Order: sequence, then C-alpha cells, then structure tokens
Amino acid sequence: MGSPRIQRLHQHHPQAVGRCLAAVGAAALLAGCNGGTVDQHALKQDSKTIASLATEGSLFAGQVAKGESTGSYTRIQSDNLGTLAANLADALGRRKTSPGIEPKVRTAGRLAAQVAEQFKALHDHPTDRAVARSVQQAFGPLADQADKLAK
Repeated sequence: MGSPRIQRLHQHHPQAVGRCLAAVGAAALLAGCNGGTVDQHALKQDSKTIASLATEGSLFAGQVAKGESTGSYTRIQSDNLGTLAANLADALGRRKTSPGIEPKVRTAGRLAAQVAEQFKALHDHPTDRAVARSVQQAFGPLADQADKLAK
C-alpha cells in the first residue's frame, strides 16, 4: 500500500506531522522565492520540496481516511499545501533553465501540478474517506518520482 518511504513515515507520532508541515512550508517558500534560472542545485531542492509535499499529503490523506481530521481542517490544510504545490508547478513550468536540464525541470513542474491536484481532491471532498484513500495512494508514486529527480 504505497511506497516503503511513506510506510515508514506512518510510524511517526502524529505531532511529527505538524513539524513536517512547517519544514515543507519553509522549503516551498524558499524555493518559490528563487525567480532566477533553474540550475541543477535548484532542481534538486525543488524536487525535494515536491517529494516532501507528496509525503506530507500521504500522511494527511491517511488521517482523513481514518476519520482523524475534521472537514474544516481538511479543507484548510489541503488548500494551503495545494497552493504551495501549485505555485511551485507554475514556477517550474516557466522559469528559465540551465542548459540540458529543461526536460527534468518541466517534469518536476508536472509532478508539482499533480501533487496540487491531489490536494484539490481532498479540499473538494474533505470528509470522503474513499477519496482520501485514493489520494493517499496517488501521493506515494509522486513522492518517489520527485525523489528520483532530486538525485
């Protein structure tokens, strides 16, 4: 059921989710501030941010699937995380790139857009456990693909 990376993260205490969210938010904010050319280092950092957002999304969707999140909190949290992913997708979709890495940068942008779409599904169906399970399963491969781009 999902990648080994995400299965290991489920073993953490629920308070770790909040700390992870803060770290993801800070990383995404820093990544979004770089409006220059995307070089290999920026691609690596942005890909790590996408992987973190997808991992956080999987953890969060798992909580929603278990009924451990209110509808209001699910809407707010998924909107916040989805906005971070959408902003990153937009930036990676149009920023200039260093020679030779444009295909990888655009792939990262598409992955970020897919992460944003999953958060939108949670936002639109905040109490639907079946949707949450589907979203949770979708986040695993997205995190894995972003991890590969980060290497």
